[in-house]
Amino acid sequence: MGLNGQVAVVTGAGKGVGKETVKAFLKESVHVIAVTRNGDDLEQLTEETKEIQETNQVKLIPVAGDVSKEETVEKVIAIVKESFTKVDMLINNAGIGRYGKLDDLTIDDYDAMMNSNMRSTFLFTKAILPFMKEQKYGHIVNIASVAGKKGLPNETIYCATKFAQVGFAQALDAEVREFGIKVSSLCPGGIHTNFAMGTGRTPEDPSLENFLDASDVVDAILFIVNQSPKSRVIEIFMRPISEPI
Repeated sequence: MGLNGQVAVVTGAGKGVGKETVKAFLKESVHVIAVTRNGDDLEQLTEETKEIQETNQVKLIPVAGDVSKEETVEKVIAIVKESFTKVDMLINNAGIGRYGKLDDLTIDDYDAMMNSNMRSTFLFTKAILPFMKEQKYGHIVNIASVAGKKGLPNETIYCATKFAQVGFAQALDAEVREFGIKVSSLCPGGIHTNFAMGTGRTPEDPSLENFLDASDVVDAILFIVNQSPKSRVIEIFMRPISEPI
């Protein structure tokens, strides 16, 4: 059917995979509500995509706010009602990682990761689902991780949040398929972005060069959302060539 004229909400849109997803959607003539905490990142994204927006006659509406807070979701829903009255795609991409042995991780680390990774997924999905149920279609894509499929050392809490995202998607798929709504999980391995920089990764890490690029993950997102109405992708598990399974 193509994505032309659809409306997408993308969280974690200021950098990395989220930013590249927004750009790819705009190129596909999708209107995008881009949500992230940092207003400066959104200003830069708006400037970088100005020509695409004008050429394809699509809207990019930036929303600055904490994705784990209800007031940010309420801002998004108000924009949907005022500007579009529908949401075709929700990309739950927002997330953070703080790595270390469990002995060294704190309650704050737990709350920060669980709120950013899972609470935001719950809040945005719950708020947007009524639009999709009413229109009898829609696509929810959770950007999870290999850490949602396999327990990894120094990632106990992060793994817990990503296993939660994958389980959430599986359960929701069973609930909403009858409404024509698709729910998918994308579980990539290491991605060469700013993710977890200073909280477990450093720019000097030589393994980064062999990680997936953000564009690799965006290609997988586009594959998922471009399926025919008869087809749904439940899960994609992808890793760099350099990483063993």
